[in-house]
Amino acid sequence: MMKMIIVMLFMFLFTLFNKKLMFFYNFIYLMSFMNLFKIMYKEEIYQTISFFFGLDLYSYFMLMLSLWILSLSFMIIDNKLKFYKDYKEKLFVFLFMLIILIIFFASLNLLLFYLMFELSLIPMFVMVIYWGFNYERVSAAYYLLMYTMFISMPLFIYLFKLLKFYGSFDLILLMIEKISLDWGVWDYMVLFMAFYIKLPIYIFHVWLPKAHVEAPVYGSMILAAILLKLGSYGLLRFFKMFMFISVKYNYLIFSVGMIGSLIMSFVCLIQIDMKKLVAYSSVVHMNILLCSLLTLKNLGTISAYILMISHGLCSSGLFFMVNLYYERSLSRLMFLNKGMMSVFFSLSFWWFILCVTNFSFPFSLNFFSEIFMINVIISWEMMMMIMIMMICFFSSAYSLYLYSYIQYGLICFEEKFFMVYIKDLMVLYIHISPLFLFIFNLNLFY
Repeated sequence: MMKMIIVMLFMFLFTLFNKKLMFFYNFIYLMSFMNLFKIMYKEEIYQTISFFFGLDLYSYFMLMLSLWILSLSFMIIDNKLKFYKDYKEKLFVFLFMLIILIIFFASLNLLLFYLMFELSLIPMFVMVIYWGFNYERVSAAYYLLMYTMFISMPLFIYLFKLLKFYGSFDLILLMIEKISLDWGVWDYMVLFMAFYIKLPIYIFHVWLPKAHVEAPVYGSMILAAILLKLGSYGLLRFFKMFMFISVKYNYLIFSVGMIGSLIMSFVCLIQIDMKKLVAYSSVVHMNILLCSLLTLKNLGTISAYILMISHGLCSSGLFFMVNLYYERSLSRLMFLNKGMMSVFFSLSFWWFILCVTNFSFPFSLNFFSEIFMINVIISWEMMMMIMIMMICFFSSAYSLYLYSYIQYGLICFEEKFFMVYIKDLMVLYIHISPLFLFIFNLNLFY
């Protein structure tokens, strides 16, 4: 952990003297590959680094995902001359975000955990406000800030209440203790609502499509791949601490999650903006993930964790693909991007892979996680089978609708498009390859 933080500080210093982009993403890839060797000896993943930092199986893969996605974000920064004035600031914000995520996923102290959870909003706020495209970006950034920050303020007070009763902020000790205070439904809402909104749960999901549409492509990638996972990772930790109150009240949120997934699937089918469709599909996946976690079963936790990884890579790749078309056609509207297969036939294959992965086509990583989730949810409540069938059907419907609408048909205008670069194809390959490589060793997640 300390080695990683020292490397990050060195990279901060490097931004002052040299701004060569290749150095940054190659260095982060090197860090991730060095960490991958820990998988060979799976027992070594479970380690306490210090009193405040440690890694276990849950935090390890989330840390790897953070390194992977941030390095991809470095790869797509546009360092052309006209954007050069913001270039150094972008490097600084990305490195700041990365060090926050490393500390968040490796923290064993509840106060540090909460602090990093809230601090991650600042780089995202900067990305939307300063590097967004439209005038609505100010309202989108305030939606992001209000929804995710003010609802989590009461949680801060409850953390000190925990310190009063148990005398510790240590995550491991509190998970072993399994807190059994006699709390009611409002206490449950205060404890978990910060994570539910970050996820985001249906009803409180309004900030997500707004933030996605107004954010630049790297902002959308980081938001979809990592920042949504902060909520689900927090739930993984908190359900183990507050087991008794979770068993008592989880059914309330479960019903919201199932209905929300179905309604959001319908909303996806009427979208005409590609970026909004991908954003709403993230809400569908996150609500299904939430329902799987709320069952409090071991298989539910594993399936939710696999979906966290697979959705992070797949959704980030889809946002990148939408941006590739947006840069060339100057529109995100689907009927202005029809017939793109005749222009960019090299991208059609990558669109197909990402769209079928998005609706859990065999054999992708999403497929295995969704099979596990269906088993868990149906074993928890048999009547959920009808809801699950409808959600799975409409999930595949809107993914194929997105693919077929923009690939086929007559192209709308006769303009010359600039070509797809090798770097763009490389970014897509790096997104997709882990989704298929993980299939060969699913034992990693258990």
